[in-house]
Amino acid sequence: DRYSIIVMAGIAAEALNFGRADGGAGDELALISFLSNLNGDSSSQNPAWNDLTIRNQARWGALQAVLLLREYKECYAALVDAMERGSSLSDCIYAIENAGREHDKKPLQQPLGYIVEQPGGLEETWITDTSELSNMSDESQGPVPAPVEGQMQNPEDSLQSLRSIVTSKISDLEKKLDELDNQ
Repeated sequence: DRYSIIVMAGIAAEALNFGRADGGAGDELALISFLSNLNGDSSSQNPAWNDLTIRNQARWGALQAVLLLREYKECYAALVDAMERGSSLSDCIYAIENAGREHDKKPLQQPLGYIVEQPGGLEETWITDTSELSNMSDESQGPVPAPVEGQMQNPEDSLQSLRSIVTSKISDLEKKLDELDNQ
């Protein structure tokens, strides 16, 4: 799911800013290739990815990317500004995090909304209030993705862990780039 959102984010950003997305064919191919390779062998218990499920995953990823870009528009604007200035990866990350702090943006504690399939499977409804989920009939397929209680670790801890990993990798990368510059 996260990979789908990341891959579709460039397309979503282009569509939000310019009203259409001309680029992104390579991103779409990367997503198709990635999901197709998840099929594994015939003994796999996971359902196979086919054209329909891949298209639905791409749409879902694009929708989630649009919602995140809207929710964190100040962070996105800071990233665009940093990239336009030719900033390093570490400076881009700093720009995003700094904008988040300045605009009091916190990690999401729950999804911004849910897509609920209606009885018959031909229509879907977008809902943002989880209390609406309990009012739905049993014939409904439920939200995609369904909220799962207790499986997410504390977002602050998760971000701290990821931040230290990324910081280490960036430091290693910058050392290697410096070595290349000095050759």
